[in-house]
Amino acid sequence: MMKKTGLNRKSILILALLLMLQVIAAFCFCGQKTGYHYDELYSYYSSNVTNGIGPWDQTWTSGDEIFQEFAVLPGEGFSFARVAQMQSYDVHPPVYYFFLHAICSLMPGVFSKWAGLLLNVFFFVGSWCLLGWLAWHLGGRRYQVVLATLLLYGCSPAVLSGIMLVRMYTMLGFWILLTACLHVRALEKEKTGWKFCLPLAGVVIAGFLTHYYYAVYLFFLAATMEGYLLFVQPGHKNTVSRLKDCFIYGFSVIGAMLLSVLLYPASASHIFRGYRGTEAMGAFFDLGNTGYRIRFFAQLLNEYAFGSMLPVLALVLILAAMTYAALFRFQKRKDTALKFTEWAYRQRTRLVTALAAAGYFAVVTKTALLTAEEANRYQIPVYGMLIMLAVILLFVLPEKIAVQLAGMKKDEKASPSKWGMLPAVLLVLLIAGGQVAGLCSGKVLFLYPDDKDAVAFAQENADTTVVYFYNENNKWMPWDDALELMQYDNLYFVSLADAETMAQKDFSDARIAQADRILVYSMRHDDSQKALELLLDACGSVKQCEKIRELLYCDLYELTP
Repeated sequence: MMKKTGLNRKSILILALLLMLQVIAAFCFCGQKTGYHYDELYSYYSSNVTNGIGPWDQTWTSGDEIFQEFAVLPGEGFSFARVAQMQSYDVHPPVYYFFLHAICSLMPGVFSKWAGLLLNVFFFVGSWCLLGWLAWHLGGRRYQVVLATLLLYGCSPAVLSGIMLVRMYTMLGFWILLTACLHVRALEKEKTGWKFCLPLAGVVIAGFLTHYYYAVYLFFLAATMEGYLLFVQPGHKNTVSRLKDCFIYGFSVIGAMLLSVLLYPASASHIFRGYRGTEAMGAFFDLGNTGYRIRFFAQLLNEYAFGSMLPVLALVLILAAMTYAALFRFQKRKDTALKFTEWAYRQRTRLVTALAAAGYFAVVTKTALLTAEEANRYQIPVYGMLIMLAVILLFVLPEKIAVQLAGMKKDEKASPSKWGMLPAVLLVLLIAGGQVAGLCSGKVLFLYPDDKDAVAFAQENADTTVVYFYNENNKWMPWDDALELMQYDNLYFVSLADAETMAQKDFSDARIAQADRILVYSMRHDDSQKALELLLDACGSVKQCEKIRELLYCDLYELTP
């Protein structure tokens, strides 16, 4: 086995040690996570919902009832049909939620960050191994390429942020890498028949039903693959054989996509009629936002994937490419000239991988939600491949320059690998240093350390009278505060409306009317101030209103005598 892979025991041991250190670092950040993004809370809610509670206007809800919506209750585990049904009401496919629900089912009655985080760590390790395999095969079986790729991948603030986010993006990255590995293996062996297409179909179904962005990656990968099969693969294959290969491949990919829709019919309406699909289509065809979006995601790529060293890396690679092109042109002879198809055949695995990753990055740049640095999550699935491709160029280009220089000197004993090793290693270490600096400066996202104090405050005031004014048009917003709200014994939800309707709200309940202290969560709304005034008028014991904290969508007030 060692002879087959070309990696000795020492090399494998170093890689295993690197993975162990990166997993330990991931767990350290997991331990620091104390709060949730509202999408993360929806992951738990959508996977484990019990009754589908409101909020409902002028209704008391207990903290325990809120808690039950996010945890699997005893006897309700492994209810996958309900998970699929819940997702049909949303805009995402169900596979990720199946996994999360299964893990939560093993811990009935528990709502814990570790269910989602352990799932992400598992798929991070799987992605790490797949990326290492891919770097080995695309990097010319150079151990230094594998080591550098995995070092930068596991130390990337973006990748670690993906682990911290209890959503499907780390899992999506795994399916994308597995799809790439299947294609590279088939291209290397030059076998693209049913033994390749059947496993590919299974991965396509899993990937598409994890996130619809998988279809974007698959489109570019399949288009490039079809081009290779039809125009580039070895000339000994006649036209009929080429068309047969194209048909088998196309049938397996398109058939898998159609089967995915049959297995989950809601996917069609999600993409073409759902609000996220409509928003994505609108953003894609809006040419006016292209320049801004390119700058926005390029900056994220620089800061969160390349340690703020992407301009330096790009400059080095451009200069190296120009140097190699000049030397090649200077030394070029007729007998060494390559046709494009010959060059494309030699570089087939790298080309297919690079074009698919670039296509995904470009389309997602045009369609993803622009949510500040949180938008990293949409590109995380291909960050590993982009890092790998940059590392391959970083090591391969200097070697090619060295070969050209050695050829000019007619030095047959030259060792080209030593020429490019030191500059490449130094630049990799520079990028890694930038990444570590980012980790230390707080670039790992989705930790929400401030939520610890908010939860502690709610626990200390669990028996206090709590009123929550919510916006009827955005009834999901209160659940952004669910971790805090479930700490209270009871909450009274009131829908914000116009002044006339607000005047009819009922605050006569003794728990409100006779309370000497009330905590009010009020959504930012045109009538939120009017609602506070009406509440003060209805409660004889409280006269003072002080805002004590701002949350994402609402403000917290304290009403006292």
